[in-house]
Amino acid sequence: MAFQRRRRQERRVVPAVPAVAAISGGALLIIAVLAFHSLLAPSPLLNGAAPDMAGPARHRRAKPSSILLKKPVDLQRNAAGAVDAFRVPSGKGSPVTDLWGSKLSKDYHGCSNASSGFATAEANTLPNRYLIIATSGGLNQQRTGIIDGVVAARILNATLVVPILDQDSFWNDASDFSDIFDVDWFITSLTKDVKIIKELPEKDGKVIWTPYTMRVPRKCTPRCYQSRVLPVLTKKHVVRLTKFDYRLSNKLDIDLQKLRCRVNYQGLKFTDQIQVMGDTLIQRMKARSKHFIALHLRFEPDMLAFSGCYYGGGEKERTELGAIRKRWKNLHASNPEKGHRHGKCPLIPEEVGLMLRALGFGNDVHLYVASGEIYGGEETLAPLKALFPNFHSKKL
Repeated sequence: MAFQRRRRQERRVVPAVPAVAAISGGALLIIAVLAFHSLLAPSPLLNGAAPDMAGPARHRRAKPSSILLKKPVDLQRNAAGAVDAFRVPSGKGSPVTDLWGSKLSKDYHGCSNASSGFATAEANTLPNRYLIIATSGGLNQQRTGIIDGVVAARILNATLVVPILDQDSFWNDASDFSDIFDVDWFITSLTKDVKIIKELPEKDGKVIWTPYTMRVPRKCTPRCYQSRVLPVLTKKHVVRLTKFDYRLSNKLDIDLQKLRCRVNYQGLKFTDQIQVMGDTLIQRMKARSKHFIALHLRFEPDMLAFSGCYYGGGEKERTELGAIRKRWKNLHASNPEKGHRHGKCPLIPEEVGLMLRALGFGNDVHLYVASGEIYGGEETLAPLKALFPNFHSKKL
């Protein structure tokens, strides 16, 4: 999940922007280093099975102490569960492999253009059908909701009203769509695909139809939208879909998948103010090193609470994260042991450092960490900083 945080106000050389907007500047730098999250096995640093938060402590799991500050580590695990030892590089990176490029990159090309049979928005959109989506979660999660909302409007032959960002969640961020994204660009760049308007039509200063509020299940297919939403939309003319996060299935035909790509990579453009901030951060990093890695550690308190995972912090951790977890009323009961076993728990910063070093990135590499408040603070970050001393944040 993509969660973003409100930062404390700090001195900047660039204009101040809303909290999510400031985070978005950092997001411009993010490289998908942590795409391995869902694929990695439980941390080799964790001793024993984690106890179920709701169960007895007989499966107690000791808080992992740093093993990186002592010596390079031999990690022993392969996909089949057999023992394979490999040593984390103790110095500079791999002298053989070019870690900053790909010889195959020239073979990749864009393929998101609509097919010749994809009807225009003018032909596809029916009158008196308006779709409003209210996104949910952090900025990345809301971005996904916006993308899916455009596709949902296309499926329903409806006009999309500029999406509403989540202002009532854990982060209490008051940013509107236009604070983060170039709204005029969003509308015009997708004009051939979906009709988009800023506000519902009015008559004599009043909205013509009152929106009907409902929610669709997660990963709702096109048939699901047509059976659940379309009848209501036809009758009420305006439907507002709430908690719109991951509410569209990935099982779509190729043209709808391409539309998703066009929204994400062409339709959603940050405001000029955020672009300037992102460029400034990049320039400052490049002044320090030709290459750098941008990380989002995903180790903030709310992320850990949402995951339901346990990291050996004892009763203090269970109490703190348990209190945050209660804010999501519909979460299933947590099973930390199962989460770690299936590789679904966020990596601790130390494990991220281990992964990068094992991939061949040396201790001379510069890191830009775009995360919010890290659970455990400097104590949690110390092993990662030991692996990568050239450690930078938005304070640079």
